[in-house]
Formats: sequence, C-alpha cells, structure tokens
Amino acid sequence: MTEHPELRIAGTPASAGVALGPAVVIEHQEVTVVDSADPKAAFTAAVAEASGELQAMCDAARSAGRAEAGDVLEAQALMARDPMLVDAVNTALADGLSLDAALARVEAEISSLFASIDDPYMAQRAQDVGEVIDWIRRCLTGVDSAASPRVESPSVLVARSVTAADTAVLDPELVLGFVTETGGPTSHVAIIARSLGVAAVVAASGVVESVSTGEEVALDGSTGDVAIRPSETTAADFEARRAVVEAEVAAAERFRGIGVSFRGRPIQVSANVGSHADVARALEARAEGIGLLRTEFLFLDRTEAPSEQEQVGFYSFAGSSFSEPVVVRTFDIGGDKPAPYLELEAEENPFLGVRGARLYSRCPDVFDTQVRAILQAACTGDVQMMLPMVSTVEEVLDLRGRVEQTAERLEAEGVPHAVPPVGIMVEVPSVALTADALAPHVDFFSIGTNDLTQYAMAADRTNGSLDHLQDALHPAVLALCERTVAAARRHNISVSVCGLAAADPLGAAVLTAMGVDKLSVSARFVNLVKSVIDSVDRAEAGPMVEAALSAAAATDVRRIVREALDRA
Repeated sequence: MTEHPELRIAGTPASAGVALGPAVVIEHQEVTVVDSADPKAAFTAAVAEASGELQAMCDAARSAGRAEAGDVLEAQALMARDPMLVDAVNTALADGLSLDAALARVEAEISSLFASIDDPYMAQRAQDVGEVIDWIRRCLTGVDSAASPRVESPSVLVARSVTAADTAVLDPELVLGFVTETGGPTSHVAIIARSLGVAAVVAASGVVESVSTGEEVALDGSTGDVAIRPSETTAADFEARRAVVEAEVAAAERFRGIGVSFRGRPIQVSANVGSHADVARALEARAEGIGLLRTEFLFLDRTEAPSEQEQVGFYSFAGSSFSEPVVVRTFDIGGDKPAPYLELEAEENPFLGVRGARLYSRCPDVFDTQVRAILQAACTGDVQMMLPMVSTVEEVLDLRGRVEQTAERLEAEGVPHAVPPVGIMVEVPSVALTADALAPHVDFFSIGTNDLTQYAMAADRTNGSLDHLQDALHPAVLALCERTVAAARRHNISVSVCGLAAADPLGAAVLTAMGVDKLSVSARFVNLVKSVIDSVDRAEAGPMVEAALSAAAATDVRRIVREALDRA
C-alpha cells in the first residue's frame, strides 16, 4: 500500500487552539424532494415533524449542559414553523413552483435577508435557514434527520459543513477540533467550537476529499493552518504550538477581575452580548461592562416589535448587572423586509442599502420606542446609547435631536429617565475619514471592524470566495482605525473596538498600541485579551504600529505584531 504524503491546507481561523488527532469525516447526503399529490399538505406535515424533532434535540442538548447548541436548535425549531418561512413556501407553491423549487427559492431569499445584517447573531440566523429547510427536506423524503457522526474516541471532525444538529449530539469530551470546507467566524461550528474551547478552522478548501476517517489531522485555529497526515516534524511543530496555547490560557486566568493598562492608561475589556445568557457569561468572566449590547434578537423572529416595557426590562437588567458602562446599540436591521412589521422594499444590495440608522426614518415609532426604553433604563446604571451604520454628520445631528425630543416627552409625562452618553459605530469609511467633523457631536466612537473591513476592501463578508479580503489587520483598515483614534484624542472622547479584530490577539495588540481605550469581545476572550494588553505594555509599541501601518498586506502586519510580542 502506498502511503499518501503530508498535505498542507490554508483555511480561515475560527476558534483558537491547536488540535492533533484522527479524523472523522462527516458526509451529508444531498436530498431532493419529489412532489406528492398534495405538496402543501406534505409541507405542513413536514414542518410539524421538523419543528418537533429540533425541539427534542434542543431539550436533550440543554439537559447535557450544551446551552449554546440548545439555543441554536431552539431558534431553528421556532424558525421551522415561523409564518415568514411557511407563508413564503406556500406562496411559492401557489405560484406554480414544485415543492423542491419552492424550498430552494425561500431558502435563498430569507438567507440573503438575514445575511444583510452586520451582526454575528443575524449571520447565524442566515445559516439557520439553510439547516432548517434541509431538515424539512429530510422529513419530506424520509431520510434520517437524526443521523449523526459516529465519534467513539477523541477525534478531529472534518466536513464540508457542520450543522447545529451535528454538534448537539456529539460528546464534547471526544471532539478535539473541527475542520470544514465552508463557513466563517460566525458559523455554527465556529460559535460552538469557541463555546467548547476547541480549535476550529473553516473555509479549508478540498479538505474532505483529501482525508479519510482515521488519518491523522493537525490544525491551528489561530492561524488557519491544517496538516493532513503530518510528518513527525510537522506533528512536533503543532504539539509545540499546543503547549504554547495551553500556557497562554492558563496564564490569562490570573487577569480575571483584574484591570490592565497600557503605558499607565487603563484599558477596559468589556463583553459583546446579545441575550440574557450572554450577560451571565460576561458576569462570570468578570468583564468590565458591556461594550456592545446587540438588541436585534428582541426585534426579529416575531410578528411585531417588542414593547417599550419588554425593552426597558432587558436594558435595565443589563445596566444594573455592571458598575461599568453598558453600551446599548439601537437595532441594526438591514433592508429587504427582515421583520414583517417593517414594511420595507426588497433591495438589490442590502449591505449598501437601508439599514441601521438609515432605517429609523422609515419606522419612527419603532425607533422612538427603543429610545424611550434606553432612556428609562439609563436610571438603573451606566447605560449608554450607540447608533449603527451612520455615514454623515447630518445623520448624527438628526438622531441626537430625536433623542433630545424623546427626553422632553418623557419629562412632560413624568416618566423617570436619564439622557445617556450617545456614541456612534465607525463602520463606514466616510465616518473614519471625517472623524474630526463628527467627534464634536458624539460622546464616543466604537469601531466595528467587521463592516469597516467589508466596506474598505469592497468585499461582501458573506461571500466565502472573498474570505482572503476579510482580514481587519489589512493596513488599509488599520489606517482608518488610526485616523479615528487620532480624531478621538484631539476631541477628548473615548474610542473602543467591538469587532472580531478585538478578540484576535494580534488585533488586540496593535489596536491597543494604536491608542484605543476599550476592547469589547465575547466573554470567553475577556481574560485572554487582558493578558495580551499586558504583553503590549512591555513591547516596542510605537515602532510596531508604525511598521504595521506601512506594511503592504495583512500577513505582513500579523508577522510584525507577532514578532514585537515575542520580543516583549
């Protein structure tokens, strides 16, 4: 038998960590639906079956302590019977499409709708649509929906894609890591891998056909490196990397509840949250407040906007949970009618359309209700307000005026409230380029590196073929960040970063050295980022930033920052 040589594959980092072990290859069977005599009745029955099976798996996952997988599966169970999906399929059937074609059309339409929203939670909802419709297809065809990968010993899972259902039935103790051909940093496999604390690499093209179950696989979730059938030398290299990662994680624990600084200036490390459970995780990690409270989960997957009191309750809960600031971002929903109560027209390119702050004039009652809720919650703690997707000074002046008008109405009504600091997301290049003009009108900047990268690089972040252009450490993106920080300094306002780059150790390092005041990350990364900041304080930060801004590519920036930290 001829032995196959070592093969190296470059993927996209999705969950930090290093893993080595035998592969278990997951292969999903493609399903095509053949119309029955009554497609509508068959679809209705399949929806009920799919929703029931997903809810049962959700309950089982939660009973096993798998909260993240349970949350995803519960959202999918609800989505399976959501009127938006069900009515869209029935409409397509009424238009004369076959059931298979109707499911395909609705999957494409609703996935595009959710993907247009710059929020990891909403990007996850886009993936949910595909998984839910696939589940319905399996119910329609009788293909075993509960089929799961057989993992009987510690292994690395390799697949084209990994669904929430796949991860829900796995024994976490037996999963060393994940390698997938598709997906991104917000895909289910990435989210659940991070919650399990295991390494993951996505967008590793060709990996499924390159490895067989039982063959050795090594992966580095921080670099995207994958080695199939690693040589002794390569395996030793990955073992050394794993030892370094384990030492870093252990060392980071000493920063739990401890403040850090850069050159004597305190740097806050806060949490990004989007649910009650996320608040609990942030508290457990001893995060220094909430740097980004995503409110979209309150507004979507429902037939009407959340009430004022429902919003006051959640914002007050979050605000009273921390002594540090809790930054509430007003709803960042994209165009193309992402919620049935927002009567918006479909758009050719929702990423460049009516979304975020641009939407508020189209639904003034929904926005004003949210502002009322935030102002009332501001009495319960250091609650602040952040406006997404602004592009111009005029937008900021208009929205701040509406906040002031709302405060006047609450005062007239005798409703207890406080006017919070109001800041803006810096995610459109025009804001970074005119930061000096905007700074006098806001209380803080928060750089959203996910969208800022997308717009600076003209690369749709949902297009997997453009993943190589999605690195926020590209010199062009860093130049926009540096310009924003410099303007904030000149006008004496704070500046934070809440995008994925803040949780990337190299990104956290260069952004801290650049002069940001706060990094907001998922709760799991709070203490690791603190340890990185501590290292930056000992590094030659000035020359590092200068070299990074003068670099030609993101790979050069990463090398420059890594070498500076190694010398610290």
